[in-house]
Amino acid sequence: MKKIYSCLLLLASLLLFIMGNEAKWKLNEVPLFHEQPATAFAETIQSKPFIMEKEFDQVLTLTNNQPIFMKQENLIRIGELQANQAVALIGEDEEYYEIRVGKMPAFIRKGQAKVEKNVMKTPLHTEQLGAVKTAQQTAVYTEANLESTVLIQLRKGYRYPVIAEEKDWYVIKIGERAGYIQKPSVEMDEGLPILLYHQVLPRKQMKTEISTVSLENFEKQMAYLADEQFTTLTSQQLYDYLEGRLIVPEKALIITFDDGLLSSKEYAYPILKQYGFTSSQHIISSRMDRDKDGPPFDGGGLLKYLTVEDLIELKDVFQFEAHTCALHELGRESGAGLVFEHTEQEIMEDLLKNLQHVPSAVSIAYPYGQYNEEFIAAAKDVGLLIGYTTVEGYANRDQSNYEVNRFGMTEKRSFKDFATYVDGDMRWP
Repeated sequence: MKKIYSCLLLLASLLLFIMGNEAKWKLNEVPLFHEQPATAFAETIQSKPFIMEKEFDQVLTLTNNQPIFMKQENLIRIGELQANQAVALIGEDEEYYEIRVGKMPAFIRKGQAKVEKNVMKTPLHTEQLGAVKTAQQTAVYTEANLESTVLIQLRKGYRYPVIAEEKDWYVIKIGERAGYIQKPSVEMDEGLPILLYHQVLPRKQMKTEISTVSLENFEKQMAYLADEQFTTLTSQQLYDYLEGRLIVPEKALIITFDDGLLSSKEYAYPILKQYGFTSSQHIISSRMDRDKDGPPFDGGGLLKYLTVEDLIELKDVFQFEAHTCALHELGRESGAGLVFEHTEQEIMEDLLKNLQHVPSAVSIAYPYGQYNEEFIAAAKDVGLLIGYTTVEGYANRDQSNYEVNRFGMTEKRSFKDFATYVDGDMRWP
């Protein structure tokens, strides 16, 4: 009986101690027990950022509104930071302050401003939910309230990464602060269009429509992209976009070619160069220099491939990417991709041989669109960041970076389908 009484006294003392030190405990921020079902609780944590106060050594406050830029080949304006709004610095040089928008470095030209140690509210939740598209200049508020002050004005026509949504608001991270975008003012980003080509030939030379687009249709498609002011991105930029490290124009896409066929040099390259477009070209390195001394290319007969010299000559338009060395074949008995007959180690060894010819590659296009867990693991092991499939769709955060959708272009594909896809309006069941 004495033991029970002693235990009760000890428990009561412990409760009094906790209650007496309530100000030091923050259990109310994340309840230890939750009445909602487990799935609902998980959704709450994932969809709602938890805000905490944090001290930063360098906090920038502008006297006047100032443009914010991202750095690529040139400085590109992506918004305007408002006066009297504090944001955390991550660096500076003689001309610019550096902050982060999402995970991307952004730059503000130095002017009238103060930099000091300060405490700000910052979101703990930083994983990217997706991106939003701005059809007009868009205000980002300091609170989920239209009566609150404006933190930044986002530029029209770009895709901005967001980290969460709260009822009628999306949450974006600006200078380590949470900013709030009213949902009706933007459109959720469906993802980037990625076109897949193999062979381009003049219509009179075409022997088949399988994996082939006529030169006439290719010219029409590229002219449309130019007229609509599309920007072409690299596979590296696609990776940065998917990771929330790059803000890209609403009218942006990736053009890819698979196999490294000679026809892409003869017919696609001049048109791409004419319009200032670039393209990822996936190379099967075991087929390079095949029939190098054979008859001139006329579009017929056996397929011909780019040479080592071609890769040097065409690098102003094409970024050369991986497509395996000797695994772009079908098994004789199974009819499935040869990759399924190899271990992860064997696939990795093949990819390393492939990368000897395309050392700057950051992506792999799976032969025939076929892959498995071993293939993905091997691609990661050799340092590739993107895996392209032949599944139709847009490239977004819904899929792994190693299962990126594309849209295959052949002569059977209508121009209407092409335009609908690149404009972001294609939907699948």
